[in-house]
Amino acid sequence: MLLSAPVLRRSLVRLKGFNDVQSVLTLDKIVKRYGTTTALGPVDIQVKKGELLTLLGPSGCGKTTTLHIIAGLTRPTEGQLLLSGRDITSLAPPYRDMGLVFQNYALFPHRTIGQNIAFGLRMRKVPKDEITTRVRRMLEIVGLPNVADRFPHQLSGGQRQRVALARALVIEPSILLLDEPLSNLDALLRKKMRLELREIQQRLGITTIFVTHDQDEAFEMSDRVILMNSGNIEQVGSPEDLYDRPQTRFAAQFIGEASLIEGDVVEREGEDLVVDIGHGLLVPARAVTAGMGRGTRAILMTRPERVELTIAGEDGIAGMRIAKRVFQGERILFDLETPGGQNFQCSVPSIEKYRDLKPGQQVGARFQECRAIPVSRS
Repeated sequence: MLLSAPVLRRSLVRLKGFNDVQSVLTLDKIVKRYGTTTALGPVDIQVKKGELLTLLGPSGCGKTTTLHIIAGLTRPTEGQLLLSGRDITSLAPPYRDMGLVFQNYALFPHRTIGQNIAFGLRMRKVPKDEITTRVRRMLEIVGLPNVADRFPHQLSGGQRQRVALARALVIEPSILLLDEPLSNLDALLRKKMRLELREIQQRLGITTIFVTHDQDEAFEMSDRVILMNSGNIEQVGSPEDLYDRPQTRFAAQFIGEASLIEGDVVEREGEDLVVDIGHGLLVPARAVTAGMGRGTRAILMTRPERVELTIAGEDGIAGMRIAKRVFQGERILFDLETPGGQNFQCSVPSIEKYRDLKPGQQVGARFQECRAIPVSRS
């Protein structure tokens, strides 16, 4: 059971900069090369105090390299890191005022839980009585008040994850770094722990940088998300921004489920467009960027839950054929094929109205909240 906010505030020394909304960390034109290969950058990142910022992307996109550069485990080839205005580019990890939780937790198996949490404090020559007090308080914060004398192998995966978090937090760092700390947990525990991690982060107000390839984790936990691709930043924004207004084909494909079809903008009024995808099919959409006038080539993006299937007698864009049907329990997923051979996915409730529809039948569709992305950004 996690402690209430007032108890948390009383039981932890006030973290530095708790109420400061200014940027605490700046990555300025950071580049990492290995020989002639550029693995990262240049990237520019501003991290705000108190936020949970997630680096999201597929394997090899540069997110872990970025985190390791921030932690001091990897030296950048070019660029500068500033922590509260102080250049830390050349500082070794112990002098960066950061706490790091690894993917495998990296707990010492031969030390008790209390000794594991106390390790960073002992390295900093903190008095013994203060160490005892801070370890006890931190175990209360992460909901493990009675495990100080146990060893890591005596705890569950979720408990070990909390211990690793406690060890990173007990030194009262300016920034907490989380390197895919939930990836070794089963699905149910992973979901539970990410909610608890977020609750602790919000209550303590500690600036946190979180690395993951799991967009569900990124969306549930983050204030902002940095989507990375091939060593560069693809898009930055809130989870809602990335889902509703992807700026590139990669962002649209990586975030959520999406159908992408190229077409031509034939009408525009403000941000509202009409996109011709061929064979007389005109689909309303919202421009994700300025400059998409008539005649512009565009990528039409639709989300399955925002395409409404219509049947005989209902309004909608006709001329679709059911190419595939997948029963998912509470939902049914249809692949709809246009006369031109393009495909849209459509997700509808599993109700009687849709249960009898089979592949090959002719149907229609109503499109809601579609987005138009310039082909030049694909």
